[in-house]
Amino acid sequence: MVCKQCGHLLKDGMLVCENCGTENSIPRNVAGVQGRRQGRHSPQPQPERELPLYDPAVRNIDEPAVNERHASQEMHTHRVKKVMINWVAVAIAMVALVFVALIGGYVFLQVTDAGQLILARMGKEANATAMWAYGQELLDQGYIDRSIEAFNQAYEQEPVREDIYAHLQQLADAYEAGGYTGKAEETYRLMTTVDKKKTSAYRSIVRIMEDQDRKMELATFLTEAYESTGDSSFRRQREEMLPSTPTTDLEAGTRMYERDVAILSAEDYDIYYILGEEGILPEDGTLYETPIHLAEGVHVLRAVAVSNDLISDEMLLKYNITLPVPSAPYPSLAPGTYEQRQRVRLKYLKTEDEELQLDYLSNDPVARAEAEQKQNDITMYYTLDGQTPTSNSPIYEGDGILLPGGYVILKAVSVNGYGKVSNVLERKFKINNVAFKKFFNNTDEMADVTIMKTTRDQFIKKFGQPNEETETEDATVRGVTLKMTYNWGEVKFVMISSGYVLYSLDTGNSAMVGPRKTRIGQKEEEITSQFRDMGQPHDQNGDRSLYWNDQNNGNDKGKLFHLDDTHDRIDYSYVREDGGTVTMSYYLENGVVQRMSIRYRLL
Repeated sequence: MVCKQCGHLLKDGMLVCENCGTENSIPRNVAGVQGRRQGRHSPQPQPERELPLYDPAVRNIDEPAVNERHASQEMHTHRVKKVMINWVAVAIAMVALVFVALIGGYVFLQVTDAGQLILARMGKEANATAMWAYGQELLDQGYIDRSIEAFNQAYEQEPVREDIYAHLQQLADAYEAGGYTGKAEETYRLMTTVDKKKTSAYRSIVRIMEDQDRKMELATFLTEAYESTGDSSFRRQREEMLPSTPTTDLEAGTRMYERDVAILSAEDYDIYYILGEEGILPEDGTLYETPIHLAEGVHVLRAVAVSNDLISDEMLLKYNITLPVPSAPYPSLAPGTYEQRQRVRLKYLKTEDEELQLDYLSNDPVARAEAEQKQNDITMYYTLDGQTPTSNSPIYEGDGILLPGGYVILKAVSVNGYGKVSNVLERKFKINNVAFKKFFNNTDEMADVTIMKTTRDQFIKKFGQPNEETETEDATVRGVTLKMTYNWGEVKFVMISSGYVLYSLDTGNSAMVGPRKTRIGQKEEEITSQFRDMGQPHDQNGDRSLYWNDQNNGNDKGKLFHLDDTHDRIDYSYVREDGGTVTMSYYLENGVVQRMSIRYRLL
């Protein structure tokens, strides 16, 4: 038998190698060549020799080999205890381990950033942080459209977060990488709403606008960028890009004289201007060609310079041209009561403003001489009928104004060469011992008929049947109207509760007598002498106000109208209690009455 440890040939029956001390055993049922290799000489199994038990306390001095074998047996003999395996417990433990592993994996995927990124890569639902990271991975790998999709999904999930500005920059970069410039600009504009102070998004938008040659839009946006961020580089870029703002040769402010103002462009570009605050430049402006005249008043002058598609900032200047106001005429007669007719003379005294204007222009002799001429060019207008004078009123010629009898109100104004009108001079007088006539009133009748009282039947009884009778419409009265035509003229009636009453009569019949015995064929002076006449001269139109009753808001009045070279008309009016107006008219040709009419109107 050969030792299985060192290969030493053991003696028959020896189980412990004397060379290395290894215990050997002979396998059962091993025969033939294999058995011979193991040191067996018989193909039949040999019964095992029973070794004496080794007791370390008993040693046989006379048998050293036995002692050695027992020592070796002490060193290498092991006791083997057979154990039964509980396979059910093993299976339960394995299931538990798998469950714990699944739970741990789920928690890892759902809770950790690394797990969420794995889900994103797998195309599963992941949080916004993972989608932003996954989108950046896709962008870095060149999958632009997929990265944009991931970025948008992340933004939709969580549009408000502390680092959203940086993430929107990722999305904008992806859009630009993909050639989606419009979407990129939209994203940059969104970034400006997230943080208006950061400049990066503004600069990106500026770059896009420059690349697309959107100059005017860029100019506007640069203003927005500067106002939002306070970065002066945006303002400087805008100033360098646009034409210079126009200027003028006259500073804004108050001036005491009219001026022509010139508008200038430093680069000699076209200039469009507007006088006023309304309108859009340059669309609504006027192309500047010659200096602009500034008359009296407040003027807001706005202008821009235009070079192709570029428009400068708007120039806005405000001028206040205040010309001196003349003083009111100064009367020579104090107000009061006088026993006979009086004449009133008017004179003019300069104001402090006029003197101040001349001092203001002392360094400009030409302008000063022009201003002095304007100041001295004084025209005084006056009235005696109580109305406020206008430029059509009589002009004071310097001969004195003869006051009529009774109560008289003298009013006068001064107008200088600038067209400025003074305050109104008003003086009241009473002239005794001078006869005067009354105003036209409700006691005055024509042809013995009474307006709004004489009926149709009464009129026919007095003047006979008309040639023609027709119903008409008249907007100046209320109700159905009836017109009757005669050889000498026509009359009109209006239907009231009691029937048709007279409201208009127009006649050329010399037999008919007007109010206060006036009639056809009389001259102008014969008519006006029967009614109140304040003696006021003809005005600038050739008309002459006879009187104007300010006690009735001027509705009671008399006036001569100059129609043309040969025709005039005299009207007298008063207001009835019902609010209607009655007017008596005389139609003259070459100063002689040819026709008369009386009419009621309720407007």
